[in-house]
Amino acid sequence: MHSVRMLILKGCAMPKETPYVITNCHTHTFLLDHVPRGFLPFGLTTALAALPFQRLVVWLLRGLNPFSDRDRLSRYANFLEVGGKGAQSDVLHIIKSYYPENTRFVVLPMDMAFMGAGQPSVDIDAQHDELEELAQQSNGRVLPFLAIDPRRYGGPDGESELIKELERRIPPDVARDARGFRGIKLYPPLGYWPQDPRLTPMWAYCAANDVPVMTHCSRGGVYSRRERRAATARYSDPDNYREILTAHPGLRICLAHFGGEDDWTDYFERPEGRRLTAHDAPIEDRRHINWFSKIMQLIESGAYPGLYTDISYTIFATQRFLPTLAVILRAKPTLRSRTLFGSDYYMTETEEFDERYLSMQLRYTLGEDIFREIANVNPGHFL
Repeated sequence: MHSVRMLILKGCAMPKETPYVITNCHTHTFLLDHVPRGFLPFGLTTALAALPFQRLVVWLLRGLNPFSDRDRLSRYANFLEVGGKGAQSDVLHIIKSYYPENTRFVVLPMDMAFMGAGQPSVDIDAQHDELEELAQQSNGRVLPFLAIDPRRYGGPDGESELIKELERRIPPDVARDARGFRGIKLYPPLGYWPQDPRLTPMWAYCAANDVPVMTHCSRGGVYSRRERRAATARYSDPDNYREILTAHPGLRICLAHFGGEDDWTDYFERPEGRRLTAHDAPIEDRRHINWFSKIMQLIESGAYPGLYTDISYTIFATQRFLPTLAVILRAKPTLRSRTLFGSDYYMTETEEFDERYLSMQLRYTLGEDIFREIANVNPGHFL
């Protein structure tokens, strides 16, 4: 523990020389300009994107407690400062400084134009274009995914438009390691089902062309303003993907966040949530199961060989789940082989511990063999 703390005090998250390449499978670089104008009330989203006002708010938040840079208000100031950067490359520059020089970063954009909060100042095409350029200049360190929302392709020519976008951004005749975009990003709580018929051609395309999918799977995060927050959670239920994986056995899907912090807490506090029914039982008969237990069961069932999960945000939001993760991964080799390292930076800037500290605590708690499996071996298979 002493050696871990010494490295933290020196300001580096991990040893500079690592004998293998780490892949952080879940990061974000989208900016306030990519967030809908109505995301915050009273025009605050647009105002905060303006640098002078943003600097004033950040200064005020930090000034209320000058004796700490990790109190709650200072953490919100950090979040605003990162999100208010002038370019996605600025955000990448920050997260790269937390890891060894050869670390790779899966970057997940967000298409929030259909969540019922107005339009962003910068549309998803421009966000994608910037990410693609960053990937081309990164020497393989930046691995962007393509944000897809079925409502963008809901017109009479929707299916052909979706296929054209997939072929343009993730061409089928290019080796996967040479593609600009490496996978698909879904965010169902924004207001759609993974089984939406408009996504049917996407699932077939991904299965046929070796394209992995990362999808939000927790009750927290951003949600559609057209529905109550609790109602949008149903879009992220892990069981929604059983039919899709059965139809496309070679498809790889990662259920991000391992079910989320609320369901990890539920795992300990509500025994009923750990009472499993058959993994292929009707979804109504499985509503009582917490998502943490559900994801473990689905992966260990052996029925869905392309199903993965990642530990982003859920582990990086708190230290209290680290021992649980270590025990479970040591005891369940199949689950361990389908778990991915990811942090959810920079969403974690609002939490008590910074990226440097928790990434090292995770590595120390899991031990080098397990950490290497989830941060190097498994990402290689998933990607």
